[in-house]
Amino acid sequence: MRDNMTTHEDVSLPNQKLLQQAKATATVFQEEFQTSFKVYDATSGVLLWPTTVADREGPSEALNVDEIQQVVKSGQVQVVAVPQLGFVVRFPLSFPGTNPLIAESTIKSLSGGGSAINEEQIRLTRWAQAVLDRLLQADMLRTRRYAEDDLKQQVKKAWELNLTVERLVRHLRIHRDVETGIEQILETALPFLGAQSLIWVPGKLESMTVRGQRVLTGFDACELIKVLKKSQDLKDMGLLILNQVEGTPLGSAFPSVKSVMVMTVPMGSATGWMIAINKQQDDADAEFRNADAATLAPFSALIGFLVRSCDRYQDLKELLVGLTRSLASAVDAKDPYTYGHSERVARIAIELGRELGLVGDDLSDLYLAGLLHDVGKIGIRDDVLCKHGPLTPEETEHMKQHPAIGHSILKDLRQVSNLLPGVLHHHERWDGKGYPSGLASEGIPRLARILAVADSYDAMSTSRPYRKAMSPANVETILTDGAGEQWDPQVIQAFQRAKIRIRSIRERGLGESLRQALDGALRDHGSSRMLPRNVALPVGTM
Repeated sequence: MRDNMTTHEDVSLPNQKLLQQAKATATVFQEEFQTSFKVYDATSGVLLWPTTVADREGPSEALNVDEIQQVVKSGQVQVVAVPQLGFVVRFPLSFPGTNPLIAESTIKSLSGGGSAINEEQIRLTRWAQAVLDRLLQADMLRTRRYAEDDLKQQVKKAWELNLTVERLVRHLRIHRDVETGIEQILETALPFLGAQSLIWVPGKLESMTVRGQRVLTGFDACELIKVLKKSQDLKDMGLLILNQVEGTPLGSAFPSVKSVMVMTVPMGSATGWMIAINKQQDDADAEFRNADAATLAPFSALIGFLVRSCDRYQDLKELLVGLTRSLASAVDAKDPYTYGHSERVARIAIELGRELGLVGDDLSDLYLAGLLHDVGKIGIRDDVLCKHGPLTPEETEHMKQHPAIGHSILKDLRQVSNLLPGVLHHHERWDGKGYPSGLASEGIPRLARILAVADSYDAMSTSRPYRKAMSPANVETILTDGAGEQWDPQVIQAFQRAKIRIRSIRERGLGESLRQALDGALRDHGSSRMLPRNVALPVGTM
């Protein structure tokens, strides 16, 4: 254009958005005035449009950067009369998100010169200013429409996010494997963030969970968080956003990281971190923003809640273990002849449940119901419970109260409410002649039907004051003959398949703790994924 101005070939190229804006502006003015326009970046003086050398040719009045700034600051069209040429028209243009522009062209005079040139200059200035005002107003309306559309999209995304988090919360199983829950949270969060990779790093840095592309190795992710957690922003605000990492010391150490967002996740006494790496968008200048942090926040909070809840659940399980052991011990203490009966019934019930295809929560229920099935005997008179001879009819009726007494003891303990059918109905019979409710066949809860066989086997295999223990063969015959009459035929078939293992439970005797017995019962039956070996109480009993 002139000596003190430069073209965009002389310096680094402007961004694509500015070039597109310059082209669109030149096109609008050309259609309005039927002449070509040049468009400059008013900040740097770089010629943006046209891009070909031939189109740049043509005389024009010299204009320095200071004059450009004055025109931009005035916000008014500048029309300058140039002898022999006509008028040089300059339009100052300011659009949101880009540098200000100057559009310039030479428009031939129609008056032929003389005194009429002044009136023509005034008319051209009014016309040009009207065109500029109309253009800026149209751009303002377009920007407002885009802002409204963007707001609608943001509101829509917020609703989708809320609904997604709500569904995620409903389907999370707090007492299940924590890693599975964390994986679900990361998989759900990743599409909302638009990140290349999303990583959960627990406080001890001993393991991590990754969703998306593996931008970093496990070692590098740990090293990255060691560097980032030193940031004062992360310490003070719990959030750190770093864009344009390339070219920085961090980018040199981790070349695959272009942008990163880290959020601290409190977990009681420990701390973890959510790391989003490399914002992915069509725009090459994609960056993490505060809106992304707001999106990540509920997912980070969910992970913190999941971990803390699991820790509390473990404590609650330990408490319930202690309660169960205390109740079972209290029953055994009343009758030394049945010492260990509850634990053996629980372990036998586990073997029967395995043969019937039960897993996980159902096996847990069986075990705990076996431990608690006779808790009602706490309420039976000692002279009846420890009698060395046959019971009288009145004593028999009193003994039959123990299932109802056990139910009454446990009914207000919400955590074991799912075990109550086994406690109340383990003396029902398949033919309907049992007690306390006279239930028959499939009307008897499955838990109670299994416990009935386990209870009967151990009772017949144990010596009592009034009789000696029966031989294993005799007990097995009685159970087989009673199938379809006293006991569920399917449970008896399961007993026949498991009888070798059940015999070993009786022969090994006592001494195993509740924790060891439960761990051995569940460890090799597909439950180790849900129940760590050092956890006493099975999942699903809370």
